[in-house]
Amino acid sequence: MADSTLSGALEFARMLAAGGFRLDPLESAPSIEDIRLLARRRLPTMAFDIIDGASNHELTREANVEDLREVLFRPRWLTDISHVDASTTVDGMTLDRPYVLGPLGLQRMIGGEGELGAVRAAGRANIPFTISTASNWAMEELADQATGPLWYQLYMYKSEAIVSSLITRAKAIGAEALVVTVDVPLNGKRYRDHRNGMSIPPKITPRNAVQAIRHLDWTRAVMRPPAIGFRNLKDEIQGDNAVSHQEFVNKHLTNLTLTWDNIEQVRRQWGGPLYIKGILTPEDALRALKVGADGVYVSNHGGRQLDSSPSSIRALPSIVDAVDGRMTVVFDSGVRTGDDIAKALAVGADLVSIGRAWGYGNAAAGEKGVLRVLDILDGELALAMGQLGATSIDALDRSFVDYPEAWHGHGRHREPEPADVTEEFTP
Repeated sequence: MADSTLSGALEFARMLAAGGFRLDPLESAPSIEDIRLLARRRLPTMAFDIIDGASNHELTREANVEDLREVLFRPRWLTDISHVDASTTVDGMTLDRPYVLGPLGLQRMIGGEGELGAVRAAGRANIPFTISTASNWAMEELADQATGPLWYQLYMYKSEAIVSSLITRAKAIGAEALVVTVDVPLNGKRYRDHRNGMSIPPKITPRNAVQAIRHLDWTRAVMRPPAIGFRNLKDEIQGDNAVSHQEFVNKHLTNLTLTWDNIEQVRRQWGGPLYIKGILTPEDALRALKVGADGVYVSNHGGRQLDSSPSSIRALPSIVDAVDGRMTVVFDSGVRTGDDIAKALAVGADLVSIGRAWGYGNAAAGEKGVLRVLDILDGELALAMGQLGATSIDALDRSFVDYPEAWHGHGRHREPEPADVTEEFTP
């Protein structure tokens, strides 16, 4: 009996040695949700909620995730899946995978290097990285670290000179696409940020003061120079500190007179692919087509702007039907898994934009964390495509999914827009 117990113990020890020891929780994280929990543990609540939070009661943020669960797969078994190809071509750009890293601002508020590590990770993975106008590093500083494709996200400031300058600079760094965000006519109210005293600079409360002490690595990182601010606008701002930067944005970002005519002006300045981000209705998608946009982002800003907006996946089918292949449709908001990417593509998107998911990775472990997120999404997407029997991105279509017919605009009361608005779209 002793010999048997000893031999069993030795065999168990050999099995453990063969499997190896995984001491890095990042490498052990099997999902984006696990990465999110790592980020939550690393950051004070105030900083974590910058990434995780949304506007008001966060109904739209929750719907983005919950409605993706309403999309069910219809697999085709006994299909040859010996070769599954996730590459795609969009507006003349050949991509290794059918998704890009979307724009996230204020990344230095999570500590570490902010966007610098993320842009390096994107380069290593050869995936487009979308620089945010609200990034805490200037686009030129990020371009210096980039080894992969760059896109640029533009906010339409009041000053035409500032907008024109940003477009010129985006061209100079070699940005391949311009993403114009139009769903911020006013800044959404985010209850979490108000409770946390989150602003630039942060308001000091007993709670966030204690958390700053408890998270000294984060505190030291955000205190390192340069001062946190919107460095894409540094030449336009008087002063080089957080207060002056925030005052400038408050004064110049909100553009209450912005119309589709302004987008036509951008179209004349930008010769490459131009996408309009924040589209939730077929009518606005057709307006984007009319002013010369190459594509639209079906997006509700991750639920961070107008709460009670429809989820992006709910809005997607009717927009895809309306544009009918005449422009690129990018899906954005709510993606947490490779399955979600496959679902959005099957419903009709041409491309997917990843936001919070890479933000969680960046918050958890910087460059290494973003690479882990990409590894998870790549693996899950390949697995989903293989199990579905879809061996290419072009093969993914609506025959692979079930979802509510109401998402096509049927089964709910909806008054049409006035005739003087909609008649312009009549063929």
